[in-house]
Amino acid sequence: MNTILPDYRKKPRKRLNSVWVILSFGILALTAGMGAEPVQWGVNGHPLTQEGYLDLPVGAQLDLVSELGAGWYRFDFNEKNVARCEELVAEAERRKIHLLPILDSSPGGRTEDAPPEQIRAAAFAFAKGVVGRFKGKITHWELSNELDEPAMIRKGEKTRSGKLWEWDAPDGSSPDDYEESRYQKARAEIQGLHEGVKAADPGALTIVDTAGWLHYGFIERLVNEDKAAFDILSWHWYSEMGDLSAVQGKLDLVALLKRYGKPLWLTEINRRDGSKHGKEMDQAQYMSKNVAKIAATPGIAALFIYELLDEPYFGEGESNYGLVEIVRDKHGKWQVSRKKQGFEACKTVIASGH
Repeated sequence: MNTILPDYRKKPRKRLNSVWVILSFGILALTAGMGAEPVQWGVNGHPLTQEGYLDLPVGAQLDLVSELGAGWYRFDFNEKNVARCEELVAEAERRKIHLLPILDSSPGGRTEDAPPEQIRAAAFAFAKGVVGRFKGKITHWELSNELDEPAMIRKGEKTRSGKLWEWDAPDGSSPDDYEESRYQKARAEIQGLHEGVKAADPGALTIVDTAGWLHYGFIERLVNEDKAAFDILSWHWYSEMGDLSAVQGKLDLVALLKRYGKPLWLTEINRRDGSKHGKEMDQAQYMSKNVAKIAATPGIAALFIYELLDEPYFGEGESNYGLVEIVRDKHGKWQVSRKKQGFEACKTVIASGH
């Protein structure tokens, strides 16, 4: 996820009018539309990369995922921690939990001055090596994370049509909202990763995501202009972005994204800042109300909560997004303190069958 937001994102959004019955501290039950496929549920974590997660055994993390009722665990892959990843794969298999690693070929390929051809080749080699190691054990791979964000046009740059961009960050809905050279590098990485995955495991599925909002101009270029290959389209969605079915009160983003002809997953979703500043009840209510409504939206195939554990070592950054609070023990190691209200709220929504 990206927590540095342009000014236009910080405008307050109107709260959705609730048509749901809220129980206890905000948990509600929903009934899915007849004939609709139940949404697949997942949760994000950092079992290979963040100190709080590294201190907690992967089996304990997966037990929390199982208790939540989720069937997927999404994480950023770290090639330097392969032994722990192999342990994660084995423990997930025992619990029948699917894994969704995020492949990132930088810094080996996506350096500041690397041309697209170098980026594509490095991404291909990286993905082929990693996926080959886990062929038959991991079935889905996400092709880096939020590459649309760094590719966006910046004030003082020119669009590909030659127009000077004189404003702050665009909304991302136009293909021209992405600076040409950075877009080409992002496309090269996505293509290289996809090709590497398929070379190692033709049956594996690939996922491309965005940072959310209205950044479909990036996907418009990838799919309709450049015919870039990938299998599943992913979006990220946080509370200040509003109603997914009526963005800014007017746009049904789900319907728009379905036009690209790919299954739609939300691989990150939460209340912005989670339970920061004592807003634990607000986070729980967001799960009970807003996340539950999104899960019942036709056209959404999977939904992943961001994230499993708090990360208090990040200070004011992403510290409070977790569904589970962690604290240091007497030896200075991170351990689970308690499950937050959001954990129970999310657990109830998942158990409702969506």
